[in-house]
Parts: sequence; structure tokens; C-alpha cells
Amino acid sequence: MKSLLNSEFSLKPYSFKFKALFLSLLLAAALLSLSGCGKDASGGTRKESRDSGAAAAKTVSVPTTVPTWLGNPARAFYGTGPWPEKSLEVIWDFKTKTTVGRLHDDPWGGTSWPGQPSVTEERVYFGSADGNLYCLSTRDGSVIWSYKTEDSLKSTPTIAGDRIIASGLDHNIYCFDARTGQLIWKYKTGFEVDGASSVIDGRVYFGGEDGFYYCLNFEDGSLIYKSERLGSMEGSSTILDGRIYVGTEGGDLFCLNLSDGHVIWKARIGADSDSTPAVANGLVYTAAEDGQVYCFRQSNGELVWKFKAEGGLSKFFKERSGFWASPIVSQGRVYIGSNNGFMYCLTADEGKVIWQHMTRAPIWATAPIVDGRLVFGDKSGWMYMLSAETGERLWELKIGDNINSTAAILQGRIYIGAFNGNLYCLGARS
Repeated sequence: MKSLLNSEFSLKPYSFKFKALFLSLLLAAALLSLSGCGKDASGGTRKESRDSGAAAAKTVSVPTTVPTWLGNPARAFYGTGPWPEKSLEVIWDFKTKTTVGRLHDDPWGGTSWPGQPSVTEERVYFGSADGNLYCLSTRDGSVIWSYKTEDSLKSTPTIAGDRIIASGLDHNIYCFDARTGQLIWKYKTGFEVDGASSVIDGRVYFGGEDGFYYCLNFEDGSLIYKSERLGSMEGSSTILDGRIYVGTEGGDLFCLNLSDGHVIWKARIGADSDSTPAVANGLVYTAAEDGQVYCFRQSNGELVWKFKAEGGLSKFFKERSGFWASPIVSQGRVYIGSNNGFMYCLTADEGKVIWQHMTRAPIWATAPIVDGRLVFGDKSGWMYMLSAETGERLWELKIGDNINSTAAILQGRIYIGAFNGNLYCLGARS
């Protein structure tokens, strides 16, 4: 296994001279003495007023979970660092079983597109192509519990409090106790559900390949509403400011009202779109299997720009330069990988190429960005880390075959599944 981790990961040690430290302490003691040790003239504790000019210290809360596909219903949280000084390697791996489903005679195992593990500090949850929902220890990959469904699970499970929502090829939406794996309820749709659910204010939202968008009661799984038939939805939806954004295999992008599922606007993409839309700065970004990245106006669905991927490995594959990944928008840029093997960085306002980076094989995985670095795999089984600024390759590692699912990143560790039947934890050994 090869590593190209460069010096950007090194942390510079800080040193302080004793004399400077002593003078600083002396000055601090003097100031404390003048302040009356935090007491006012009456002997009470002094409180700063808003007019005092003193800035209150802010406590920054660092997320400790990646609870759903791309972090939240807005699909805008990608994980946490810091990245370690040492090169990343396999810390542990877990081998799944295999299953033969109603629609596939060949055995499937591991994780597949478009899934992503969901991770807490102590547990990693993922749906497997073998039909099991697994809960593993983040410490060593040991099984805490598993639940066998009726067919492959492709979607990302959603952690919501002490519950887990999962779905897959058997047409069901499942709700489990996250601690024990006990089934709480399940709801039967008309066909497969490959997209991740969103849980907001006691409701569960998701689109299905039966063509309908659903809203269920989180408590008992009862139906709250079901939209008009929109078209088969294989990707996940994005929810922001009371609106739902979701693409269809029929080539449409819909904006729905969150409260009742009615259509606010519809934009024509014109090709099968499996991407999860990204919403940022009044714009909606998505992509399709025809090799186009699209940008629409968030208010009315008007087309702003589109970009066509070409070249690379496209001549070797029937899928050509198509997009199965979802766009990531960060700091005025759009990042997305193509079936032609290029990872693209585009300007968010015009869709112009800033840089493009060639890998070894088609890219179906989405590329989360953490601390300025993109992380993703390709269909030859290699993992990559690129600089979001320049596209420079900072690290790579061969872990298996056909990585078309998406990495979850928490506290500088990468959790990623491959279609060879394994789930991997990548990090730096202490």
C-alpha cells in the first residue's frame, strides 16, 4: 500500500523562552491585582455590561457525529479533523457477508453507491449490500449488533437521537433502536429506497424509486403525506429553509414545499440525475449521467450555467463522462468526480474549470471536504486525498476493489466501504 502524505500534515512545534514566560506571568499577576480579583466596590462579583467593550469568550462546539448522508438534511456538513501528522493506513477492516437479491443473481457484499457510513465517537453504522444493517465499534470494528433485511441496503442510515432510519432494495423504510438494533417500525413503499432519509421535527422525509416523495411520522412510521408522482428518485434529497430539492431519473429537478410536498417549481435537466442537489448562496447545483453539471436559481429553477465533462477515461466505458457523484460546494467552488476519472473543481458562479485531477478509474463517490482536503475513492479500489485549493494529490492508498460509496470522516479518521465486501477504518496508528 502506497502513501504520498506530504509535509502539509506536519505540525510545527512551538517553543517559548523562559524569560518571556516569566515576564508574562508577572504582568498577568499585576493586572489581576489591579482588577480587585473580579469583585466590585461592594464585594460582589463584577459583571461586564454590553457597554463595557469587553468581548465574551465564545465556546466553539465541535460536532461529534456524522449522522446522515453529507452530515445533515442540508447536505452541508462533511466531517471533522484534525488530520494526523502521520500517514493514514488501515486501522481495522470488517468483512461483510454476501447476498443474492430479487434483482441480482450475483452475490453482493460490502457497501455500494450511493451509501456512506454514519458515525459517532463510539459507533459506526452502515447498510451493506449483503442486506444487513451493521453497528460496529469505532475502536476495533467489532460487531455490536446487526439486523438482516430482505435485500441489499445501499442508502446511508440516519442517526436521529436514539434511533436509526435505514432503507434499501426491499422497498422498506426501517426504524431501529440505535443502541440495540431492535426494530421499532417499518413502512412499505412501492419500490426501492436508495436515498438517505432526513429527520426534522418529528418527521421522516425521503424520495423513492416508486416516484413518490414521502413524509412519515418519526414516532410510529405512519404516513403524513405522499406527493404526486414526480419520477423515480435514486439520490437523496436536500432540505433547506422549508423547501425540498430532489432530482429524478426522468431528468427533472424538483423544489417541493416541506410542509405538504406540493411542487413549488420544476426544472428540466434532461437526463437521469442520481446526484443529491447542493444548495448554496441562492443557487442549486446538481449533475446527471449525460456528463453535465447544472446550476439553477434557487428561487425559481432558472438555469444559470451548465458544464460538460469530456475526455479522460470516457472512451473506455459505456457510461462515458457521466456523473453519479453529488456536487460539494465550498468557498465559491464546486467539486465533483466523473465517470471519466477526473475530479473537477469549478467556479460556483460560472462553472469554469479551476483545476481537474486525473485518477486511475471512474469516480462515483462523492468527495467530502475536511480542513481543506477532498477525500474519495475510485472504481479501481484506490483512496485519494487532494488539496481543495490546488488539486494536488496529498495521499493515496489501495484498499480493495470498486470504491463507489462515499467516505465518512470523523476526528481525522476515514470510514469507507468497498464492493469487495469490506468496511475500512483509515487513520494514523499511535
